[in-house]
Amino acid sequence: MHRAFTDAPSSIGVVTFTVDGVAPGLVAAYLSAEHGIGVRDGMFCAPPLLARLGLPDGAVRASVGVGTSSPDVDRLVAAVNQLVAEGPGWTYGLVEGRWAPTPDPRPLPGWAGAVAGVAGSSPCLPTERAGVPVTR
Repeated sequence: MHRAFTDAPSSIGVVTFTVDGVAPGLVAAYLSAEHGIGVRDGMFCAPPLLARLGLPDGAVRASVGVGTSSPDVDRLVAAVNQLVAEGPGWTYGLVEGRWAPTPDPRPLPGWAGAVAGVAGSSPCLPTERAGVPVTR
């Protein structure tokens, strides 16, 4: 458990964690691609805090909100346990600076058209990718 302050509250609606030996971005990609669980990874606009915690490569953050159920939390914990025990089920690599399945076995959604590389990516896409216009 990482704590910035010894007197911090014992529970809040956000948990930040790392998996020993696994890059935070890979953990996030694995959770998304293989388990359909959305988390954030990175420095969370707080590099000094993460440095203080000894996390120079960042961390993974999961948020618990009003719509989050106990089974949702159990699914996250089970997925992380599976990653630790068995490793990822797919092969991952850095694609345009972010971890992603390589090759990505997921079919593109119908709205993506013929543009490769958009499945599971941010909605903030460039207007052109490898010379191919990206349309919405």
